[in-house]
Amino acid sequence: MTQKVDCPCGETVRGESDDELVGNVEQHIQDKHPDMVGSMSREQILGMAQTE
Repeated sequence: MTQKVDCPCGETVRGESDDELVGNVEQHIQDKHPDMVGSMSREQILGMAQTE
């Protein structure tokens, strides 16, 4: 089951599992929002997730 997080910057980050989604969101933050690296916990990321 695919999950997604809609970033306020307009990009949507997806993952097939919790681990993949968290990793993809963390990579997106590192690539696009380096000032936010380390600011979101796994629980916060998963709390923002929506099932597609």
